[in-house]
Amino acid sequence: MTRIAMMLVVLLAACTPRGTFESFGPATSIDATQTIFVATQRDGASLLSLTGERRQDLRYGQINVTIPQDHEPGQIEWQRDGKGFGVAETHSYASEVIFQKDISNHAAQSDSAIMVFVPGYNMTMAEATFRQAQIAHDYAMTGPQVLFAWPSAAQPLGYIQDRDSAMFARDGLEQVLTDLAQSQNRRILVVGHSMGGHLVTETLRQMSIGRNRATATAFEGVILISPDIDIDLFQTQLNRIEPLPDPFILVVSQRDRALRLSARLSGQTRRLGSLDDVRRLAQYPITVLDLTEIDGNGDQNHLIPATSPVAITLLRGLRETGLPAPPPDDSAIQAVQVVLRLPE
Repeated sequence: MTRIAMMLVVLLAACTPRGTFESFGPATSIDATQTIFVATQRDGASLLSLTGERRQDLRYGQINVTIPQDHEPGQIEWQRDGKGFGVAETHSYASEVIFQKDISNHAAQSDSAIMVFVPGYNMTMAEATFRQAQIAHDYAMTGPQVLFAWPSAAQPLGYIQDRDSAMFARDGLEQVLTDLAQSQNRRILVVGHSMGGHLVTETLRQMSIGRNRATATAFEGVILISPDIDIDLFQTQLNRIEPLPDPFILVVSQRDRALRLSARLSGQTRRLGSLDDVRRLAQYPITVLDLTEIDGNGDQNHLIPATSPVAITLLRGLRETGLPAPPPDDSAIQAVQVVLRLPE
């Protein structure tokens, strides 16, 4: 095994804890239940046994995730002895129409936007599902949560396979966004993490070229967290996306160790998610959240908005009031560039 391959196994395997649905028993000490609607091109016999194998058509389902009473913000408490995140029930839908109807019924309980989460590289189905449930819970999101589960191999050495699978899923993501825009009378927030950010921008570019503007006008915004994208490529993507969703937010950290390795594998110095010179994007009307000075709480600084309690406090306040809320320890963010709007 080459030195690079060994580094890939050691470092990227630690991006997220390994987790599968199969090992979970009924959860106890439940604080809340979070409904996750699933649209996926993963193959498998059931929602709880989806693999990284690709399927051409979309399948739809619902997973109700239980959040434990001792949950700490930023954490996924993997279940032991019935304590931790769990699954209350699952449901598969016979058609997209029934899927959309259930989202509408759920949406009637809140006037908040639908959040579509597109996870990153090396994610099992359980990790992606629980991560979205954790984010929705920690940020007190009341709108419907839709997980677009593209077929990640969930293997440390599956980087190239995952990159191909993400591009394979562009039509699927466009279909999901289009169906939501046509069926749901509410705005759509699209959140892409890591390689999922690359899938999001490629899909937006594809939609623009295909003149699918009706869907684009339904967006409340787009957030890319630690996007694993070549910076020059990102510029060409933005040049073809019309209209560009507003707000269009990048969350970056120069201390993102996973992207540091990705850059080395790509023969580059930086990826978009570790951008250190925002002037390279000065011509675009985007927002950059630079969280370099916040520690990602053991996630290699690759998903800071979801894993850091300080970041969650800060960004939740920003989402709810338009201004950052005071974090538990003000000194922890003194050097953080909270919001930078481009161009000047």
